Amino acid sequence: MDLLNPPRLDKQSVKKFSERAAKSYDNAGILQEEVRNRLLERLRYMRHQPRTVLDVGCGTGKAVRGLQKAYPRARVHAIDIARQMLLQARSNFRPLSKRRLVAADMERLPFAGQAFDLVFSSLALPWCNDLKATLSEFTRVSRPGALLLFSSFGPGTLRELAASWQEIDRRPHVHRFVDMHDVGDAMVAAGFVQPVVDAEVIRMEYREFGKLLDDLKNTGACNADIERRRGLMTPAQLRRLEHGYREYGFEDDRFVASYEVVYGHAWVNQARA
Repeated sequence: MDLLNPPRLDKQSVKKFSERAAKSYDNAGILQEEVRNRLLERLRYMRHQPRTVLDVGCGTGKAVRGLQKAYPRARVHAIDIARQMLLQARSNFRPLSKRRLVAADMERLPFAGQAFDLVFSSLALPWCNDLKATLSEFTRVSRPGALLLFSSFGPGTLRELAASWQEIDRRPHVHRFVDMHDVGDAMVAAGFVQPVVDAEVIRMEYREFGKLLDDLKNTGACNADIERRRGLMTPAQLRRLEHGYREYGFEDDRFVASYEVVYGHAWVNQARA
């Protein structure tokens, strides 16, 4: 399967999982919070003073607060595919008016061209179906000289869970994430210049296997692959999955979940018409 082109994901399921996780997201999203903070920290090293900012895949709006703090004079807009996430964002960050919260798919942004000086996105890109088209949309809504800053997941993400499922069946149970080098190539193809991409592995540890699965569900990180096996997991499958996980991801009495976090930034050519 070509991971850069559709179809990969069932977008209706992506939306459903996000809607369902809106109220539990902040409590369960420890990894998401850490990655978001690390991404915001990178803004300190960018010589850039945007007037307009777009947060793509804003979730419950926590990055909006950081963006507004970094750029107090900027106007920050935020989009998410799930309306329940936007309602949660509004309650979390009341200065964010209705007009600046937009329910939209990142692959079809409802904004005029050259509207933003900064496009920011933390861990939203794994949920797009067409990375090339999405990055082209980011280029379209960016002004000349604009900055793109994002985080995503690479193919090493949840490798322990993927390997454990392979002992049960051969259907995809974990998303097939895009390699960082292919992300960089897609940025260039979309018209960005001076792309920089790097990655790190963050390991989450759990005393109980069920808590690991609960965190995935409560952050909306459920399997939306179009080739996934449908239906609920049976108790027997759960036992087999945990047994397999003890082989692939159990260390020092902890269940380990690895996340390959990809960071990237690039610029829009100043000379663009």
